[in-house]
Amino acid sequence: MRIATVDIGTNSTRLLIADVENGEVKPVLKVGKVTKLGRGVRETKRLSEESIERTLTVLKEFKKLIDEYGAEKVIAVTTEAARLAENSDEFLKKVKELGIELSVLSDMEEAELVFWANVSAFKPKGRAMTVDLGGGSTEIVYGTAERIEYLESLKFGVVFLTEKFLKSDPPKEEELSALKEFVRGELLKVKEHVSLPFEVYAVGGTITSVVAMEEEMEVYRPEIVHGYKVGRDVIEKWYRKLTKLTVEERKKIKGLEENRADVIVPGLAFFKVFCEVFGKDYLTVSELGLLYGLALREAKG
Repeated sequence: MRIATVDIGTNSTRLLIADVENGEVKPVLKVGKVTKLGRGVRETKRLSEESIERTLTVLKEFKKLIDEYGAEKVIAVTTEAARLAENSDEFLKKVKELGIELSVLSDMEEAELVFWANVSAFKPKGRAMTVDLGGGSTEIVYGTAERIEYLESLKFGVVFLTEKFLKSDPPKEEELSALKEFVRGELLKVKEHVSLPFEVYAVGGTITSVVAMEEEMEVYRPEIVHGYKVGRDVIEKWYRKLTKLTVEERKKIKGLEENRADVIVPGLAFFKVFCEVFGKDYLTVSELGLLYGLALREAKG
């Protein structure tokens, strides 16, 4: 059966069209756009009209693709921004008017879907951790191929970190220090619940952008990105480089999506601190985020 999965996140909206059968997912098309649905939502507790309209425009494009590719079933979810917003029902109603039934996914369900998708694909021999750095939240799951041993949804992502800490352009050193100390404090709490060694599968637009920048991709190539080992030194190199640039200067970097230029720095800061806290020399980059997890769940029935 051909299905479409849609993930409307705090920063990005993504679509996967895939054929699912006998417990397997065969991707046919994957696209994503930065829509910034959750911009300002922590402050206002509302999704702005501008953010809603921007997201609806992209969903209309996705609906055309879903029809064009003949998907028989659509599974659409939204995450942290909608969980926080008082007017999320209004947004869900507008999406329904496009012919898409949208549900708000719990943070725990989101985390579990990403973990099982990666464990089933990478088949780690020992323990593994998935780190899904989103726009509004960060899901960390640790365990084995048999069971989850620890799960945490941290209530921050790249949009929240940008809005809370980075007031200057380019950011000042004291802003970056405060951001990193905040992240370090949160990750040290996670560290208390896990033990080494474990493989890390990193998910989300920040870490895939690191690969795209490192490989100077004119066109994004998921087949190269998926499974790519990003060294700690590479993360630190891009952190040093991009923290010195303005948002407009970052937009000129080959491989970095223009609409991600304003949130890439806190993402790099997060992974830089992550490697320091957990003593990791590299992270394995994964294309298997929530979209794939939803499709896999469907495939397994």
